[in-house]
Amino acid sequence: MIKFDNMYLKKCFILACALSAASASFGESETWPLQQCFDYALQQNINVQKGRIVLEQDRISTHQAKGQWLPSANISASQSLNNSPFTEMGYANNYSGNYNLGVSWTVFNGFRRKYNIKQQELQETIQETSLKSTEEDIKISVLSCYLQILYAKENVQIRKNSLETSSEQLNRYKQLYEAGSVSKIDLSQVESQHVAETYQLTVAENQLANDLLQLKQLLRLDLNQEIDIPSMELSVEQVTAQLVNKDSVYAAALATRPEIAMAELNETMSDLQIKSAKSGYYPSVNLSAGVGTGHRNHVDLSGGDQLKQNFGENIGLSLNYAILDNRERKSTLSKAKLNRNIAELETDNLKDELKKTIESAYLDAQAAQMNFLAAQSNEQAAASTYELTKEKFSLGMKSPFEMLSERNTLLNAQQQTLQAKYTAILNMQILRIYQGLPVEIE
Repeated sequence: MIKFDNMYLKKCFILACALSAASASFGESETWPLQQCFDYALQQNINVQKGRIVLEQDRISTHQAKGQWLPSANISASQSLNNSPFTEMGYANNYSGNYNLGVSWTVFNGFRRKYNIKQQELQETIQETSLKSTEEDIKISVLSCYLQILYAKENVQIRKNSLETSSEQLNRYKQLYEAGSVSKIDLSQVESQHVAETYQLTVAENQLANDLLQLKQLLRLDLNQEIDIPSMELSVEQVTAQLVNKDSVYAAALATRPEIAMAELNETMSDLQIKSAKSGYYPSVNLSAGVGTGHRNHVDLSGGDQLKQNFGENIGLSLNYAILDNRERKSTLSKAKLNRNIAELETDNLKDELKKTIESAYLDAQAAQMNFLAAQSNEQAAASTYELTKEKFSLGMKSPFEMLSERNTLLNAQQQTLQAKYTAILNMQILRIYQGLPVEIE
């Protein structure tokens, strides 16, 4: 008989505890509530980050456009040396220097400056709205993935419960078979059912893993980071809550959806482009002023005296108007008016698409609620039938095939209830989002 001293046993115990803790730590996953998923996805999404950068660029462009109201100023200084080796003058090298300061300002340019600033400010607002639209789309994607995971988790639990029942029945049948109470055919049927349910559990667990992976990709998490979401109990009242009238949803969506606001802003932008094109028919007025001086060699004055005597000032006002411009102004105005028509059509198209989306979500939610109630009744009936069949089987009045068939019927009913429940919840929450309301499932 092998004996171990106390010190050896103590070391083994410590090593086992350490390995157990390391294993638990390695397999530990972080739980992510829905709101945390929303916040993190909006923070990490590449399209959102790019949109924020573009927004900063538009803000810079707005400041640049406002700078058109300011005058421009330029200062110049030049030094030149000319060599004339064959001149008959008394000197071959000529050196000179010139210094100038000029200021110019556009007094009037047909209101183009005013409309350019308004267009750039409007472009900044359009980009802000576009960023909100991108964020709304990401929230819907995260919500859909999140609910799919909840569905997959409940489906795994259903499969686990079914497999546990199947394992108990298989063990019981093996005992009955060894006692000679059931035939080999009956045992084979139960064994086949057990294998099939083991496979279905594996499929359900793989689907859950894939859904969690999709959520990780939406959140842009590291490959080695494991995540999970908290399970939640959705009541019948939540699933069957009364839907808001779809006309009310559509009216709220027209007032709150960023894509509609962006389309209407594009119409306003088209109006400004028309006004800017019309400003080309106005003349432009420019004001300029400047001072300058200079000096050169071979003059009987010092450099300072030359700068003083050569100092000069100038001021000028110019008026410019293009009489012929190769039809540029007319073509620009015509294109701007056509762009206005296109913007109106885009707005109408977006409103039609929004109406279709809301109608589809409303009908899907309504149908899912009805399916949920029907599936619940079907599940209750299937559960009662299955329990009755089990009792009759224990009395020898039902065959294993009949009992297994009733259990499969119950499983199908449970899955139909589960699918209808989450389809209803998803479409109900989408309707809330389109009304500008927060998601409420937690």
